[in-house]
Amino acid sequence: MALDFVGLDSLDEGEIRKLTSSSERFYSKAVRMSNDPRVIVHVKKMKTGGKRCKYSVHGRVEAPTLIASANFSDWDLTRTLNKTFEKIENEIEHKYRTEGKTGRVSFKHDLK
Repeated sequence: MALDFVGLDSLDEGEIRKLTSSSERFYSKAVRMSNDPRVIVHVKKMKTGGKRCKYSVHGRVEAPTLIASANFSDWDLTRTLNKTFEKIENEIEHKYRTEGKTGRVSFKHDLK
């Protein structure tokens, strides 16, 4: 399983559990969408003076035929992860979309 995390040292145990469970669910979807993907999740926890912390998540999927990335930041870690993964899924679907596209034919001839 190629699931890599960056920035875990700033998170506590509960946040790491949320991160791993959400990422594993997304990884299972990424395996179905592309061949042999590598999922990289970069989490930043921004310190604030109050009780709450803002999270920034940058996700990237690297596969032999595809590179897709997205980021999102919010006050809730679970929402931030879900939005980031949703954006990546939409980008992958957009890159693989073939509905309505016909095979292109080139009419260029060698004119010499």
